[in-house]
Amino acid sequence: MKFFVIIFFILLASSVSAQFSLKGKLRTLSPVSVKVTDLAGNVIAECMVKNGEEFRTEPVHIRKDLYVFHFGEYTENIILTDNPVTLNGFFNDKEPGNSSMEFEGIDLHLQFLEINEKCWGQMFDKDVFKSYAEEDQTLDPVVRASLMYCRKIFLGHDYEPFKRVLDMISENERDAQVVQFVIDEVTKRKSAALGGEAYNFTFVDLEGKNVSLSDFRGKLVLIDFWASWCGPCRREMKSLLPIYQELKGDDLVFISISLDDNEKDWRKLVEEEKLPWVMLWNKEGFPKGKGQNAIQKAYGFYQIPFIILIDKDGKTIARGLRGDKVREAIEKARNSH
Repeated sequence: MKFFVIIFFILLASSVSAQFSLKGKLRTLSPVSVKVTDLAGNVIAECMVKNGEEFRTEPVHIRKDLYVFHFGEYTENIILTDNPVTLNGFFNDKEPGNSSMEFEGIDLHLQFLEINEKCWGQMFDKDVFKSYAEEDQTLDPVVRASLMYCRKIFLGHDYEPFKRVLDMISENERDAQVVQFVIDEVTKRKSAALGGEAYNFTFVDLEGKNVSLSDFRGKLVLIDFWASWCGPCRREMKSLLPIYQELKGDDLVFISISLDDNEKDWRKLVEEEKLPWVMLWNKEGFPKGKGQNAIQKAYGFYQIPFIILIDKDGKTIARGLRGDKVREAIEKARNSH
């Protein structure tokens, strides 16, 4: 749903202590619950809105942060400050995309929306995004962190962008929950950063034996995370075969780790493909929704296929590899030793 936003700049005497509240009048098809929660799910404000009737929530002090607006079942992230917000217009709870609402008092969120719009053409433009989130010195810390929060799925698996953003937020501006998200991401992704010690997993092979990453210390290890239901994963696995045949040697190991929920699905595909390298199964499977399982957290990825290269000392030297980038990374690693 697109917000049609009107901002009114109101000069308030400095002696007045503002508080957040939500008020206004909405046209609705039926009564609808409107509430605001923080990113942890705690309710900040809530009221029932009836067609054409004025509504208002109790004033409450809040910190500048990214919050979640709930319109019935529909949700939308929004940056709020400790100031009143007025909401008017039409909300269609049957088809939220056909709603038209006007907000007053969300000027910081308007800045976020303006930047977000510039990042989209036909596709998400990472370079434009980087110029704001990672490089614009004037950007408000909450806006900066909110960009990372709302667009993390487009930012890949890297540690460095989150670390650069966190470094631009001073210690005394890190109380917001959305900034804490950035801090948490930096902590989680640090172990997966290039040059960092790779997580030492242990999974079962086709014979039911435990196999660990540490078993291959002293060799280059290419790790491919996949699942039988993932079409791009299967295509990527097949593209690895000629690379493996060309570069195979005693110093190189290929490992494919299945994130299938069911062992039989993993075994069936392994039998069909008959690929000549180590095949392992992570029984934890692929998480539903937006979460991560243990191995995804350890290696800092969400989507599959995901391919990384570990050097002979057990350190991550390349990640997010696809196609010819796999060959290039292996050859580069060999030439550096």
